[in-house]
Amino acid sequence: MTPQEFVTWLLPSARRQIDLTPEFIIAQAALESGWGSHVIGRFNIFGITRGSGYDGPVLLVTTTEYHSSPSVSYQKPEKVLQVTALMGGHYRYKVKRLFRDYGSLDECLTDHKQVLMQPCFRHAWPYRHSAEDFVEQLQCGARKYATDPNYVNVMNRMIREVRKLMADA
Repeated sequence: MTPQEFVTWLLPSARRQIDLTPEFIIAQAALESGWGSHVIGRFNIFGITRGSGYDGPVLLVTTTEYHSSPSVSYQKPEKVLQVTALMGGHYRYKVKRLFRDYGSLDECLTDHKQVLMQPCFRHAWPYRHSAEDFVEQLQCGARKYATDPNYVNVMNRMIREVRKLMADA
């Protein structure tokens, strides 16, 4: 799927999520899924991991995480495969993680919204109508939404690209 096809495919569903800007939803999904080329299962376009409160179907998938410690561990069946030191005291982990396996796109979008409404991200919620401000707020709390230290910059580039593609959708 091309980036334009991805935006055209996701835009109607993203617009139905009235609490969040469509460009944030699409940019987040594009970043996490490589414009739809790396969807987990059929519909996990955001790379949402199992988490502690989820009891639905899951898939064990190899992925990349970023941490500020070289000794992070995961509970079985999740596991660390490789750790690479990066500049600035960060470490890139190649890991096996459990991800949610959704039965539909709407189920994934609804769950994504629920993840963003968790108490640890409550401080960001007032900014949800501005994609850039929302991304910034998601990364400034005690618990950050993404482990990538460059997440804000990467997402802001994605948001700009999505806006251009939305104009042609």
